[in-house]
Amino acid sequence: MKVSVLIATYNRAYIVREAIESALAQSFHDFEIVIVDDGSTDNTRELIESIESDKIWYTRHEKNRGCSAACNTAIEKARGEFVAFLDSDDCWNPDYLERMVGFFTRHPEVDAVFSDVELRAGSWKLPSLMDLMPRFKEIISTKEKADEYVFNKREMYLCLLEEVPIKPTAVVMKRALFERSGKFNELWPSGTDWDLFLRVSQVGLIGYIDHPLAVQRQVPDATHKLYAVQDKIFLLQEWRRQKSLVSQDMEAVQAINRGIYSHTRSLGGYYIYEGKKKESVKVFLDGFKDTRAPDLILRAASALIPIGLRKFLVRAVKGAEPA
Repeated sequence: MKVSVLIATYNRAYIVREAIESALAQSFHDFEIVIVDDGSTDNTRELIESIESDKIWYTRHEKNRGCSAACNTAIEKARGEFVAFLDSDDCWNPDYLERMVGFFTRHPEVDAVFSDVELRAGSWKLPSLMDLMPRFKEIISTKEKADEYVFNKREMYLCLLEEVPIKPTAVVMKRALFERSGKFNELWPSGTDWDLFLRVSQVGLIGYIDHPLAVQRQVPDATHKLYAVQDKIFLLQEWRRQKSLVSQDMEAVQAINRGIYSHTRSLGGYYIYEGKKKESVKVFLDGFKDTRAPDLILRAASALIPIGLRKFLVRAVKGAEPA
């Protein structure tokens, strides 16, 4: 078997068929589909069993154990030389596997390859995820324009310390790579793909195809939305752990600080929105200790101001701005 397509799903009977059908419609045919049902309570099992294909291997967790555990079970069941993740709410272009596997043929030294992604939410579309990745675009801009790129470990490591251009739906990895990188961290419900890709960047070479070969849907029950707080807390914890490991590497420390700053603003802003002032103040102050970004002190102070007064001050400041 050349490729194992891994689909972890939980209560996604309403959309998982589209993901499976996009895999079955591939122009590349040497693959299996390993589906791990993470204890679904809807009709996921019946739906999958109704799809007639000898490529599908279905297994089930009797209790919900989380996305990371389901992905790890799928990795353990995989028989292919390569592993391709497909989120159960996403889909692939018909030539996705053909182009990804072809990349390994042209660049056998590479251990993992990812592509650009189109984002969709209802009628809204963003043609390129990379438009949201300034650090990654900066790296690309230093290279000769091409359709395919191979990055050294340092480039991808520094990029991943700051932002995550790799989406699970759009990455194919050599199965043997997991022996060096390890698998997903099952202790956290979200954010663990970033942790995995960061480890991958330290032990293997990563390539990129500059074309959106996959579609990532923004759906209400997405893991990163259901566990938004845990996602940010996990990432901040991991960034601080990384920082302790590279304290003498100032370029890496600066990249980590930018990552901490971004997620501090996001998590602190979420707490403010939820009316959790004490939590937001602590997040902003902890972020300031890490990054020394002065605006985080201002955000901490602002969090203590009643929202009505805050809006009044914002309007007053805008009114005082020169025309």
